[in-house]
Amino acid sequence: MTEAIDPTTLTVGVLGGTGAQGKGLALRWAKAGIRLIIGSRAAERAEASAAEHCQLTGTENITGADNATCAAQADVVLAAVPWESHADTLTGLVEPLRGKIFIDCVNPLGFDKNRPVPAPGRGGQRRPAGRAVAPRDPGDGRVP
Repeated sequence: MTEAIDPTTLTVGVLGGTGAQGKGLALRWAKAGIRLIIGSRAAERAEASAAEHCQLTGTENITGADNATCAAQADVVLAAVPWESHADTLTGLVEPLRGKIFIDCVNPLGFDKNRPVPAPGRGGQRRPAGRAVAPRDPGDGRVP
């Protein structure tokens, strides 16, 4: 059995932390005292979002960066990006994610006015892009 990890000693990177799902998780983690890096394709957007998150939570433990920096500096990385950009985003982050705990909460869904709908696949393909980053799980949740 492994020893428990105190999550407040880790930095969590949230790829897609400027969107609704990433923001919701980031706000809750920040309130719990976890250090966060908000990732975005544009560092300026991530920095602005991080400042907003700090204001909403009354904390100063959130910073913003581009996705590659976010992945490289975090101990744990969560992917919460839109399905449409999922594969492109993760494929470019294989090296910064190596050795990290990686959580992929992206689903192949789009949204219409009323509800979630299946997202159009690439030629009907629905294979998670997370497999490109972590093709196999070595058993400890870290990217090989």
